[in-house]
Amino acid sequence: MKLSDLAKILDDEFCIIKNDENLTEFAVFDGNKNFINNDFIQHKTALMTENSKDIEIVLTSVFITDEVVKKACNYKNALLVTHHNFDYFEDERGLQPIKSEYLKELQKSSISIYVAHAPLDTHQIYGTSKCLAELCGIAIEKYFYDYYGAPTALIGHINKASFEVFSDFIQKKLERPVLTLEKNKDYVEKIAVVAGGGDLPDLLQQVYDYGCDTLLTGTVEHRWAVPFIQEGNRQFHELNKKLKINLIGGSHYGTERPAMIKFTEYITQLGIECRYIEDNILLNKE
Repeated sequence: MKLSDLAKILDDEFCIIKNDENLTEFAVFDGNKNFINNDFIQHKTALMTENSKDIEIVLTSVFITDEVVKKACNYKNALLVTHHNFDYFEDERGLQPIKSEYLKELQKSSISIYVAHAPLDTHQIYGTSKCLAELCGIAIEKYFYDYYGAPTALIGHINKASFEVFSDFIQKKLERPVLTLEKNKDYVEKIAVVAGGGDLPDLLQQVYDYGCDTLLTGTVEHRWAVPFIQEGNRQFHELNKKLKINLIGGSHYGTERPAMIKFTEYITQLGIECRYIEDNILLNKE
């Protein structure tokens, strides 16, 4: 398929023109700008780089990391559909702009990049919280918490289970070596699900107001060395001393991974081969 045709299909699917998210902020800088599609900078498309005219295979990933780039470069004439147009570390570095060296290697292999961030988070089929809930057997009741014009979080339920049994189940489903846990109740039944960075005080208050006993999210303990993020995380935990919600954190990567795996189904339905690229360092980070 022509890259231009595929990008148009994806832009329409994700309603890119109508979405107000700024995909260039913090992601595009002088060191990598020469590799970036000008239409992407002008918010006309989510096609970040354009390195071939024809696409033979589509790859999906959560971030553009060293491991993802190395694995992607085993292919030619590919489109890499990423949830985040950033490199990522589960430590004080957090999100980082994609290095020009990575973009150069992808260019050499004729691999283009397409970014599906907020429109994927809130997608009715492939939304990150929705895919996480479905993977974990949580029956969805309603959506909430506006994110660029659509809800990104959800509320669901399971048959009442002990906190230990449910958290063990989640760990197995996410294939993670460890979870970040805070137990405040002995049971889990009504659950709020927020894939990725869910350590937000206002979101936690809504979780409580909706009568949930548990929050399943990605980030519970923030490691990024960014003052306002650290302050937000502090307020989140300070509030939970009063609200006493069970917290289950599967990591930012681990909770957004299910959506990028499931999204391969969409590409396959277009008649194009599609494979998910795993970052084993992030998946197994403790």
